[in-house]
Amino acid sequence: MNSKTTDNNLPTKARTAELLDSIMLDRRRFLMGSAALTAGATLGAWVPEARAEIGGNLEIMAWEGYTMEKETEEWRKQHNLTVRAAIMASQDDVTAKIVGDNAVRLDAAEYSNGYNAIYNELKVLTPLDTSKVPNYTKEDIYPPFYQGDMWHWDETQWAIPWCWGLDTIVINPELAGTEVKSYTDLLKPELKGKVAFLDNPLTLWPQIAKVTGYGDKFPNMTKDELTDCMEKLKPYRDQTKVFASSNGDVISLFASGEIAACFCVWSAVPLETAKQNVKTVAIYPTEGGAVWADAWFIPKNAENIDSAYAYINQALDPQVQASVSKTAVCSTVSKKAVPLMDETTKALFDYANFDEQFKHIRIYGQPPRTSDQYATYDDWLQVWADFRQGF
Repeated sequence: MNSKTTDNNLPTKARTAELLDSIMLDRRRFLMGSAALTAGATLGAWVPEARAEIGGNLEIMAWEGYTMEKETEEWRKQHNLTVRAAIMASQDDVTAKIVGDNAVRLDAAEYSNGYNAIYNELKVLTPLDTSKVPNYTKEDIYPPFYQGDMWHWDETQWAIPWCWGLDTIVINPELAGTEVKSYTDLLKPELKGKVAFLDNPLTLWPQIAKVTGYGDKFPNMTKDELTDCMEKLKPYRDQTKVFASSNGDVISLFASGEIAACFCVWSAVPLETAKQNVKTVAIYPTEGGAVWADAWFIPKNAENIDSAYAYINQALDPQVQASVSKTAVCSTVSKKAVPLMDETTKALFDYANFDEQFKHIRIYGQPPRTSDQYATYDDWLQVWADFRQGF
């Protein structure tokens, strides 16, 4: 393997911490690099029409490029609201803020799918009153994101999903030398030594399960099923040139012509390679893609709760959704946002056939942290490390 491979010599527990730290970092590295929103909307006089309970300082934590600085500027001025955003480098940055004896105030923060069970176990989530988020309605939100079980359980809404994206096969058509419509096409002789894997458990592991026939069981697979899953994946390893550690590595590999395909990667990669005059294409395979989704929640240590609700509601405003989908290269949860998008942003997903396209998509969690019945997260880490080492 070349120098872009990840370090597989770390002990399993250390790998657990490392991967939890990096699970969702890399897709954000290619945003516009907006700075933390520290100044907020302090300009202008108080607007009398504004609701008195909205205003003051709002402390949030979000991924870079997801703070809605541009999109909420006028709204913040109207409500004399200062939003102070800490930028996440990983989901654990949020966890460190809201858990334990040193927990600090956050009025709103994001979590990615796969963390709902962890945060529920840690008891850091506030039950949400959806009447205070009027943009979150069954009529306006695409079905997978309205009261989906990643955000709604025990007959309670705990978080509001607001943006999502798809990881899927990406190819360089010129270098591939063959048509790719499904994962089995990656096994064609023309692609021998031209394929990359991205080391991102959040979306990669569900795809592995689907490709090997265990999609209906993931993330609750037995150890025997996990062993069989990895055995069936070995033909793909034989096609592989490199196990890349980040989206950035994948983009660089495409740009340099070292690979012709990536097994499962951010579907916006073609937008990045185009900046380097290299054409790549995201393929929606017959097996379906893998979804990541981010949601806003109100931590237990929140103080400016009315403003937090109002801010989350703004995140679902159709115009805000359309703008964020463009600047953050993601997809919308709002049906009303699609007509407001430019054609390039709209083309990130086939919204006209949303229900049909989503039939092959599940928003997966992660394997259990502990279990006597199923393969755990650490079990998956170990077999994945062994797979990459060639065992």
